[in-house]
Amino acid sequence: MTHVHFGKSLGFVAGGIGDQIYHLTQLRALASASLNGKIDLACIHPGSIATLLANSPWAGNIIDARPLRRYIPALRGTGTVSEIRQAGYRSAFILHRSTSFKLSALTAGIPYRVGFYGQWLDQLILTESLPAGAGGDRRALWGHRPFIAAADEWIAAQNLVLDDKTPTIMPAPEMVATVANFLAHLPRPITIVNVFAADPARRWTLDHASATLKNLAHQLGGSLLLNAGPDAASYHDAMLEQWDGPADQLIDSLRYAPSLARDIALYHAADGYVGVDSFTANLAFNCNLPATVLFAKAGDRLRYKPAVFPLFPDAGKGLDSISPDDIIDQCTKMLQAPR
Repeated sequence: MTHVHFGKSLGFVAGGIGDQIYHLTQLRALASASLNGKIDLACIHPGSIATLLANSPWAGNIIDARPLRRYIPALRGTGTVSEIRQAGYRSAFILHRSTSFKLSALTAGIPYRVGFYGQWLDQLILTESLPAGAGGDRRALWGHRPFIAAADEWIAAQNLVLDDKTPTIMPAPEMVATVANFLAHLPRPITIVNVFAADPARRWTLDHASATLKNLAHQLGGSLLLNAGPDAASYHDAMLEQWDGPADQLIDSLRYAPSLARDIALYHAADGYVGVDSFTANLAFNCNLPATVLFAKAGDRLRYKPAVFPLFPDAGKGLDSISPDDIIDQCTKMLQAPR
């Protein structure tokens, strides 16, 4: 039972787009104790976040927080702070260590401010500070981002629920129909595959990926759907050129009217995900798609959602040192996981 009421609330998140969606389960829990069951969100990727959350009933307005990244009162970001002040927020949740966001919330006159403690000034700005060392057992779920567990612990202490059973990101109804038509002729299971990451250390080498996926297709059948952002196009082309498995079993989704809205529906319709640590992996988590994820090192491992099957190489080695049999074994378990 909820015993707290935060009034009109604003959440702040930052980092890459993948970093920002780490907090969606937390934000939804905070929305449940906020005005009308919604929470507005200030973020530095407003267009993408607006698309991701367009059909999530707990998400309110999306505010462009880019002017606040180096906020200086009376000099920088004052227009955005004025807009926030006029909105009349009663509570702010700063789910980032940025002091600028905390100072923005203070200057905007938001009376209740909760956030991560990053430096001494934060304790003066915040009504409640969440120490980086807090979080208890939840810290093990967040890899090299253990400070995020402090928010998990604080939210639970407010008698709010971190709901892992309901996706935080929901598809648009029209995209559900479009994707259903796209997938209708494909054999199941349908496994989303991402081999590409902008960071070469997190990229799945083509030789290893091709050999592994060929064995995966042979043992588990179904369809393998390459999926990533448009920056992966040339890597996908190279992957398809190298592929010597069944020609119709590996499909490049970038060749079929790609969009973020379509991918959301795709992740809801698929049976599993296998691929690298990336935005797509976090999209899978938040669409409650069971996921086998290849992390570059043990410290990167994320398990903040229950149906995550992590793999990582020994220290000093690359992803191509992970046994294909181990990947296939994890995928077998993944496809049996409840959703």
